[in-house]
Amino acid sequence: MARAPDNSVASVGEFALIDRLRRLVPTRGRGVTVGLGDDAAVLSFAGPVLATCDIQVEGVHFTWDLCTAEDVGWRAVAVNLSDIAAMGGTPRFILISMALQPTTSVARVEEMYRGIAEIARAYEVVIAGGNLSSTPGPLVVDVTALGDAGRALTRAGARPGDRVWVTGTVGKGAAGRFLAQHPAVRVPGREALVAAYCRPTPRVDAGRTLGGVSDVSAMIDTSDGTAGDLLHLAEASGVGVRLEMDRLPAPPGLAEAAREAGEDPEAWTLAGGEDYELLFTAGAAFDTQAPGLAARLAVPLTRIGEILSATEGCWISERGARRRPLAVQGWDHFPRGRG
Repeated sequence: MARAPDNSVASVGEFALIDRLRRLVPTRGRGVTVGLGDDAAVLSFAGPVLATCDIQVEGVHFTWDLCTAEDVGWRAVAVNLSDIAAMGGTPRFILISMALQPTTSVARVEEMYRGIAEIARAYEVVIAGGNLSSTPGPLVVDVTALGDAGRALTRAGARPGDRVWVTGTVGKGAAGRFLAQHPAVRVPGREALVAAYCRPTPRVDAGRTLGGVSDVSAMIDTSDGTAGDLLHLAEASGVGVRLEMDRLPAPPGLAEAAREAGEDPEAWTLAGGEDYELLFTAGAAFDTQAPGLAARLAVPLTRIGEILSATEGCWISERGARRRPLAVQGWDHFPRGRG
């Protein structure tokens, strides 16, 4: 059997590696009675608990040529914080499991944990536990996030007559991925677009704030694409929807990047995915609150459509009174016919 490299996780051993990693991340905080180091954490919450998990798989969710190890650590936590935000909650604790090849370098794992530590401190969450395992396959980071539920806003509360809103901009994840793959391509806002892909920003403050607004009726994050996630919300709420194409807020540089890629910018804004913005619905009274909230949050809030009755269906409206069906166009891990 070949000897493991001197800088590999196999050369250090599981328990020594755990000890090194735990020193890199915040492990103590409000609500932690027993944290890292025991069979299970003992945690305290003020009320109902939100729980979510998401996974980052090498070659599926990220590649090392596009993301640094610190980016991978950040992304693994960010996508989970986004789910907590989409429910209007406050993230509190993170559990992290990793599957590593024995030859994985210790330096790479420590770099991932530095990215984890950076986002954990930025959003005041505690690393409360986790696990390490070996694997013959690609590297896997599996994260569970726990948070205070607050109002626990779901995707099932939209009502006919509500407006559809989105935070930030859409399509930046797809544009950023293309630009990361093509470093020679220069467009306005290039750095911001690449950062949006490598280190997405979970809208935690916006989610918590919107969850406390009585006029907000339903919410979801845009991990799978604007069109697909809006359809998820409409289906959960049992309603129809009209998405106004010309209202979708695209970031600077997206149109230019799409042109360089030979893509229609609309494909990225509708189906690019990995934007991790908040798509939400609200009654008409929210229109007057939106400018003040956007200024307070320092995040744009854009009205992009309206909720219809279920019998009216789901549509994309375009200039000239044209319309076409709103269809799922986002990422699917198990599309029909593949396999």
